[in-house]
Amino acid sequence: MDADKRVITVDRHEWTLKQPAHHTEVEKTIAVAERERGQLATRGVRTGDVHVAGDGEQLLVSFEAERPRNPKRPGFRGVATSEAVAADD
Repeated sequence: MDADKRVITVDRHEWTLKQPAHHTEVEKTIAVAERERGQLATRGVRTGDVHVAGDGEQLLVSFEAERPRNPKRPGFRGVATSEAVAADD
């Protein structure tokens, strides 16, 4: 297999609207999600698409964004695991 494995952590950004949600409120919520997603993308954060899902009780607008790597966490590139563990002590 010619593939590099990568493990990432993501943050899920969610907005919840109670049903029945008026279409203008849905549009505003999607616009806010798109704006926040765009701001993260301009800083170089990888983001996913904005998704809208719902059931009879609520409407959920969400997207996922990659969490920045923590240089104190073991396995961070450029920092040996022993150095990262020592930094946590």
